[in-house]
Amino acid sequence: MAIVLAAFIILSLYDLQRFIRKKEQAKVFVIYASLMAASLTVSLLLAADKRPASPAQLIEWILKMIGVVK
Repeated sequence: MAIVLAAFIILSLYDLQRFIRKKEQAKVFVIYASLMAASLTVSLLLAADKRPASPAQLIEWILKMIGVVK
């Protein structure tokens, strides 16, 4: 798991330097950070031998939370 974290940190720092040099807009940083956070979460779950929930399960859970499905 430490290897996964180290790889993401190195890639993030490398990409961040390129973004700063090219002077990208703030929305590019937000999109990049959200994609990296999502992929880091999935990678850490897979490294810990825990399978992430499927999108169908997440949608069903959300519908149960708002009371559409019982």
